[in-house]
Amino acid sequence: MMEDTKAEVGLGDLVKELNSLKPHIKPQVPNPAPLGLIGFGLTTALLQMKHTTIAGDSDVDKEGVDALTLGYAMFFGGLIQLVAGLGEVRRNNLFGYTAFCLYGAFWMSLGTVEIVQLLADDAPAVNPKALQCMLFLVAVFTTMLWICTFKMHLTINMLFFMLASTCYLLSAGVRNETVDKVAGYFGLVTAAIAYWLAAAELINEILGEGTEIIPLGRFNFQWLNRTKKDKVKCETAAEAVQTVEEA
Repeated sequence: MMEDTKAEVGLGDLVKELNSLKPHIKPQVPNPAPLGLIGFGLTTALLQMKHTTIAGDSDVDKEGVDALTLGYAMFFGGLIQLVAGLGEVRRNNLFGYTAFCLYGAFWMSLGTVEIVQLLADDAPAVNPKALQCMLFLVAVFTTMLWICTFKMHLTINMLFFMLASTCYLLSAGVRNETVDKVAGYFGLVTAAIAYWLAAAELINEILGEGTEIIPLGRFNFQWLNRTKKDKVKCETAAEAVQTVEEA
C-alpha cells in the first residue's frame, strides 16, 4: 500500500513538472513570421521599381516611386517588422527577433532620411560614399544571418542569400547604374521568395496544422544531428504531456 501511495505521489509530481514545461515546449502564441515577411517583401518590391526603372527612368518617375515607398517604409516595412520581431520573443526565437527588428529599424531609418530630405530647408544631399558604406554594412549583417540559416531550411537560406547579394550589389550600384539595375532585379527575386515563404508558413500552419504541405527543403549536415536529436526529445516530451492530460 505504501509503495502504491509513493507511486501515485511520484506520478503526480511528474504530471506537474510536464505541465510546467508545456508552455516552453509548445508556446501558445501565433507565428509572427508571415506578418513580418509580407511587410518586408512588399516594401522591398516597391523600392526595386526605382532601381529596375520598371516604373520609368525619368527623375519624375523615380521621385514618384520614392514618394510611394516612403509611407510603406515607415509602417508596412518598418513598424510591422518590429511588431513581428517582438512577437518572436515569446517564442524564444533569437533569429526571428534579431532579423525582423534589424530590418524593421532599417526601413524606418530609411524612411526618416527621406522625410528629412523632403521637409528640411536646404537639406544637404546624402553623401554617396556614406550610402555605399551603409548598404555594405547592411549586407554584412545579412551575411551573418545567412550563415545561421544553414541550421534551418533551404527556403530561408535562399532568401537571405539573395538579400545579402542585393545589398552588396546596391552598395556597388551607388556609382554604377548598370549594377544598380541588376541589384533591383535581385531585390525583386528576394521579395518573391519572402512572399513564397510567408505563404508556406501560413498554409503549413493553418491548413496543415503544423505539417509541411509546402516543403521548405532541409539540409542534411552531420553536425546538425545533435540538434535533430534534441528536437525529437522535445517532441517526445510534448506528446507525453498530451497523453497525461488525456488520461
